[in-house]
Amino acid sequence: MIKKSFLLTLWFPLSCLATPSVEVLFNTNPSVVKVHVANNKGNHGVGSGVVVAKNYIVTNCHVIANSQGIHVTKYGVSYSPDALIADWKSDLCILKFKFLELKPVVMTSTADVEYETDVFTKSYGGNAARPGSSFGTVKAKFDYDGRQIIQSSASFSLGASGGGLFNYDGELLGITTFKTPGRSAFYYSMPVEIIEEMLANGEEISVTTAPERAFWDRPEENQPYFMRVVSALNKKNWNKLSKISEAWVKDEPNADESNFHLGLANYQLKNHDRAYRLFTKVVSQNKKHTLSYLYLYKIAKLNSKSDEMTKYKKIINQLDSNMSLEKDE
Repeated sequence: MIKKSFLLTLWFPLSCLATPSVEVLFNTNPSVVKVHVANNKGNHGVGSGVVVAKNYIVTNCHVIANSQGIHVTKYGVSYSPDALIADWKSDLCILKFKFLELKPVVMTSTADVEYETDVFTKSYGGNAARPGSSFGTVKAKFDYDGRQIIQSSASFSLGASGGGLFNYDGELLGITTFKTPGRSAFYYSMPVEIIEEMLANGEEISVTTAPERAFWDRPEENQPYFMRVVSALNKKNWNKLSKISEAWVKDEPNADESNFHLGLANYQLKNHDRAYRLFTKVVSQNKKHTLSYLYLYKIAKLNSKSDEMTKYKKIINQLDSNMSLEKDE
């Protein structure tokens, strides 16, 4: 069933964000469905799903896990699956149907998706009668078993699990899967490459009993580094962030996010020289890492380097004009 602890806060995007064309928004509607489940106690729940191939709909495993009945609805028509392909660890489950007369999406590779790429979500968040959208940009990408999980500022709420994350061409990048708790929530989507692999090689099953928990729903010490840093960020525990990030950099020495988070920890702990080196490394690898430019601006301000402040301010405004230069983590 839906993990409520990770789906509590609804963030409204700023109205000045760019939005995709009406045609793109309209054309993605037919491929997004509402998923209904019931358990052995008679409780009902809803989530979202995306048609990814003829007779196949993907949703999150936590939407349908341990359910006794599943059906999806679209345009007043109900469809019941007859098989399941599950990747419980990744939290992606594909429902198979015999006669599904719904339009599949176009999926595209996430490998070359850049930071600050415009994206939008499409789902039945809030148990809406029609699929709704939210808008944002790609804020980070994290390695997960050789795939790239996408963090974006496009929000989603209760009922949106299993919805789609699309680029502004209407191509599916990922499945809206989980968010972190707290007011400054992070929103994560699982990449389409996992779906493609499941469609090609997945084994069909008929039971919904979950043999293991999703990676993001495990104890903190068993989560990937990008999840382990969240509690330290929320609690502003910079020593903890430093410890986790040191281990992260050791395992992923050239990853943008491992170096950024270690730089952030050092900045907050007043180790500004090391923080500067780490942020500089990140932007040398990723010209669109807005947060690294933000902290380079802050360090320049601390050192009264007006030319550097002007340079970084210009870059930040070009990448994300909504970002406040006073923003802190």
